[in-house]
Order: sequence, then C-alpha cells, then structure tokens
Amino acid sequence: METGGLEQQQFAWIESDDRFDLGFCLTMVATDGCARVLDAFDAVEPRGTRRPEDQDFDDWLESLDDSDGPQMRHAGRAGGWTWVLEEITCAAARSPLPEQLSAQFGRAITVGWTVNLSSFFVESADGVILRNFELGRSAEPGSEGIDGHLPSEEGLDWEQWMSAGLCLQARRANAVALPDGVVDTLISETCRFSLD
Repeated sequence: METGGLEQQQFAWIESDDRFDLGFCLTMVATDGCARVLDAFDAVEPRGTRRPEDQDFDDWLESLDDSDGPQMRHAGRAGGWTWVLEEITCAAARSPLPEQLSAQFGRAITVGWTVNLSSFFVESADGVILRNFELGRSAEPGSEGIDGHLPSEEGLDWEQWMSAGLCLQARRANAVALPDGVVDTLISETCRFSLD
C-alpha cells in the first residue's frame, strides 16, 4: 500500500472546519517557488492586492477596500512543494491552469469543493491531466486508468470525502500542506474571479 505513512485520520479536521463553508481549493505544485506559482495563477485569474511581507495579515485585511473583492489565495511551502489555498474560487481545478502548472513545474495536484459541494480531484503532470474525478466517486478497484483507483487510495473512506481527498493529495505529493488545519502562509493576495 502506497500511503507514505499518511492516514486519513490526520485530515479529519476538515470535516468539521467551518472556515471553508464557502468552498475549499488546495493545490500542491512541485516546486518551492511560491511567488513563481502565484505568477502562473495570476495569468489565469489576475492578482488584485498582494500583502506586503512586513505587514500583519489582519492589518492587511483591514486595509483592503471593496474593489479587492472577497476572493483570495494564499501560498506556502511543504516538503519541497508549494501549496496554494484559494478562497471562494477554484482556478486550479479548471483548464488551462492544471496543465500550465504541471507544464511549468512538473506536477500539480488540486483537491477541493465549491459552496454547492461540487467536489474535485485533479492531478496533472508535464502539461497533461492524468486524473480528474469527483471526490467519493465509485470506480473499479485495481484499475489504474483515469477512472480507477490508485494504490495510494488504499484504505480511504470515501464516505468522508473531504478528509479522503486531502489524504490522497498528501500521499500523491508525499507532503502535508495544512497540518491540523494550520494555514502558515508566506504570501497572500486578492484575485479577480473570472468565469471565462
């Protein structure tokens, strides 16, 4: 079993965390260059206001005006990967961003859901989407095609699809982005949401 020592229980916090009631989108990108990854996001969903490195997060939030909008993204590092947490947006789950991120950095793995509880898991490598499925979906065990299970899905309880999705992402990246739900951000910025 390819679990990397990561068990679903480590991610159980997400099942009851109300911070993400309006949606959750977490992307792991195979680089430790947070600013470069956010530049790739900026090309798809333009950046609004970036928090200055020396400014307290709460002070920065207070300084924003209505034109900045509620959409934000935050970036940090975990195990040689950059993670990006999107609030009220999920650009990394929609083409062309997964393909662009993996073309530029090698691999990208996104897990999340919308306010309507539409869920997704998108894994891409070298510019190609390898896996794209709804969390908790049924698939034929043993098949490794795009609709089948991977060995790293062994033992996941898809009835608890939020924690299962985060656990699968961490297993595939061999890194945990938000241990115990702690968001340790290096860069935060607003972004302009687009339906295009």
